[in-house]
Amino acid sequence: MISVIDRRSEQGIAMVTAILVMFVVSILAVGMMYTSFHNTTSSARNRSWGQALHVAESGVNQAIAYLQNTEGIVPVGTISGVTADGTYEYRVLPLGRNRYQIDSVGTVGAAGTLQSSRRLRVTMAPPRSFQYGMFSLSDVTTKNNNMICGDVWANANVHVFANDAVRSAESSECADGSAGDGSVTAATGYVELDQNSIIEGGVWSGGKNANGAAITLDNGAEIGGLAKGSSSTPGCGDDPGHSSYKIDNKGAIIGTATTWGTIIGGGPTGGSFALTCTAAAATKQMPIFSYNANNYPAETVHEYTFPADYASFNNYIAANKSNLSGVFYITGGDASTPVDLGGVLVGGDLVVVAMNAPIDATQGIGVVPGNTSDKIVVLASFYAADASNCSTTGGNPGDCAIGIKNNFAPIGGSVTDGGNTAVLLYAPNGPVAFKNSADFLGAVYANNIQVKNNMNIVYDPRVSQIVGFGVTTLEVDLWLECSPAAVTTSSC
Repeated sequence: MISVIDRRSEQGIAMVTAILVMFVVSILAVGMMYTSFHNTTSSARNRSWGQALHVAESGVNQAIAYLQNTEGIVPVGTISGVTADGTYEYRVLPLGRNRYQIDSVGTVGAAGTLQSSRRLRVTMAPPRSFQYGMFSLSDVTTKNNNMICGDVWANANVHVFANDAVRSAESSECADGSAGDGSVTAATGYVELDQNSIIEGGVWSGGKNANGAAITLDNGAEIGGLAKGSSSTPGCGDDPGHSSYKIDNKGAIIGTATTWGTIIGGGPTGGSFALTCTAAAATKQMPIFSYNANNYPAETVHEYTFPADYASFNNYIAANKSNLSGVFYITGGDASTPVDLGGVLVGGDLVVVAMNAPIDATQGIGVVPGNTSDKIVVLASFYAADASNCSTTGGNPGDCAIGIKNNFAPIGGSVTDGGNTAVLLYAPNGPVAFKNSADFLGAVYANNIQVKNNMNIVYDPRVSQIVGFGVTTLEVDLWLECSPAAVTTSSC
């Protein structure tokens, strides 16, 4: 009797054990199935998240292609498209001055937990072509109470006359928003600082003057950064005896001084490294320009051919010189038919491109009184002239590619408070000369630059990106991923 009961107990225990095992196995199976489902869902969601970015990028690329193929014509409204992975929507907003904002949303997966959307914002703009306050394919020469806020580049020589200054954007004498550390580079030539002149940044020369000096500082002159005298010949092989590339310092060098030659005069604050070979900077080319009327609002474009249209052009300027704006593209002409802008007052964005004639502003250029709108002025002359014929004494208009004399002040404020008008002067084939009271924000790019008597120029980053300059019309200026939202959402 006892054995029967024992067997029944053993059978009951075995049954309970089996049930418990089956229960545990079921729980484990359910857990494994849940984990597998969760992993599959997470992987699918992750794939959708990654694919959504690529789909949004497809929308951006389609928008860029549209802008390029239509030369800046903006598509109307929201544009939709489909890829193998999902759908996209994009919208293009013009920001002015050939800048465009592209918003694109890419969506992957069916509606629900597996669907992912990502939003991109891309800004297209003209390439950054202008970074120096002054850029010369040959020399830069200043004379008599001039100030340049920004960097200076010359493929040849730089001569800063007495009491002139090249200052950094941090200087109290420069406008807010300006850029540059006040450095000077003479890629293949020398740098000379006359009495009491100052260069707040560094100085880098790649050649020497007739006395064998790479860098010369007269009494009271100062270099606020490093001074480096380099050779344009590999290994400084043009001067094996160290007889040239001297730094002649009668002033003060705040940073280090390094040169292949000797260092004469006062010791630099940061230390001296004479008889040390360094390679000179490579010369730079002028940003190229290509005119295309489609780059500008059609209603602003005026095209003339000189001499046939010379009288009509002058009549238009005379009738509108008290409030001039627009785009003026001039072909033909020569020294006898200069583009005369003397006495013009700027009332809005102004672009003047003279392919064969010089630009003359003998009576200066100003801004319409009381006009506080943001403006950019571009004066571009492709006129070719020998720098030796163009002088700061105010010669004939045909002696310079761009000649500025007396009260050139298209600012709309002052150079110290940051005016509302920025100016680019561009002359790749001839010199630009200033005389008597030139005050402006912007940059000068020319074959040769000569300055005399009370010029103040503050480099303004607004001129760094101007349509028509550079190897492309538009390039990506900013690329951001924004929080998921509709393509029409203004915030990012």
